[in-house]
Amino acid sequence: WMARCCISGLLLISVAAAAAQPGRIVAIGDVHGAVDELRALLQTVELIDADQRWIGGRDTLVQTGDLTDRGAGVRAVLDLLRRLETEAAKAGGEVIVVLGNHETMSIMANLRDTTPELLAAFAGPESTSRRETAFEEAVALTEARAGALGPLAPEPPSRAEWMEAHPPGFLEYLDAFGPDGDYGRWLRAKPVVVRVGDSIFLHGGLHPSSPTDLSEINEQAHRELDMHDRHRRQLVERGLTPPFATFQETLAAVNRELDRWRILVSPTGPPAPGPGLRITSEERAEIDLLLEVQSLGDWSIISQDGPIWFRGLARWDDEEALARVRSMTERYQTARIVVGHTPQSSRLITPRFDNRVFLIDTGMLTSAYAGRASALEINGDRLTAVYLNGRIPIPEPSAP
Repeated sequence: WMARCCISGLLLISVAAAAAQPGRIVAIGDVHGAVDELRALLQTVELIDADQRWIGGRDTLVQTGDLTDRGAGVRAVLDLLRRLETEAAKAGGEVIVVLGNHETMSIMANLRDTTPELLAAFAGPESTSRRETAFEEAVALTEARAGALGPLAPEPPSRAEWMEAHPPGFLEYLDAFGPDGDYGRWLRAKPVVVRVGDSIFLHGGLHPSSPTDLSEINEQAHRELDMHDRHRRQLVERGLTPPFATFQETLAAVNRELDRWRILVSPTGPPAPGPGLRITSEERAEIDLLLEVQSLGDWSIISQDGPIWFRGLARWDDEEALARVRSMTERYQTARIVVGHTPQSSRLITPRFDNRVFLIDTGMLTSAYAGRASALEINGDRLTAVYLNGRIPIPEPSAP
């Protein structure tokens, strides 16, 4: 009886340990709206069937960001992954999407890499009337601020220029990625970096100065997104920007308003109470808000050294940076760091630094990058680069 109990206990421990270990992991890099290529790739790695339903069982799919921008199929890509996220969870598997720089750009209304074709997929039956109303609001706001801004005031936009810069679907796109939009709520809940098994996944890369605790990186990114939403709402409430202002339009408006305060308060320095002007607490709050918005370039989700923009792991010199990367993987207690963000000129999944780093952006959107769809498959100790036309095992690094 004692022997049977011991054996049963050992079996239970083994089963629990096996359950704690991830099964097969499939990592996919930048998609940029390439929905047909993504569907074909997911079928190739046997995560979905011909009807685009999850068949991956307990497998884990990790997508390392940049689903949005450039390609026309962004909406279809988002809808596919949102559905697979639910289907995988029901089957005991998991779909993990981490934020890339283009997701945060969409959230922050930075639409510099959207296209009219992409935006058109978001247009609705009221797009024409909504654009007309928005144009009138933009003109009215410009005229309302002209008195306070004086010579700093911009000319009201012409109808033709405004309509060209805000094509059909533009307003609906902003709504969809806003804090109350379907895609906006979904993306704001996503991490910037995630650990699965003995691998770390993120979009850009971990800078040597990044926190060792990955949760700190995610928490900081989410704080910044929350702050952005709050700032944007406050600017609208104060009548300084319209609710549909782009990131660039918002910054331009903020800079004009700050220049106005500098002239009024302290022409030779940053806004501060001067002897000739008494500033109310409400005006002080407005100045502080404007300064906070102007300084957002230091945020982790915008900084070139932040986790969604950093390209060092792709660009560092192999020999010079090997010790740095080895120290980094030891600090994070991980076997490898898997990143996208930087399209590989070879259009191949590229291991670096003795397989401690894997670059998996192979330019899936062929119209923009002339690349190919690819996935990194991690199955225990076996790593394989998967393409639509074949699989290439990744060998262990050569002994020094």
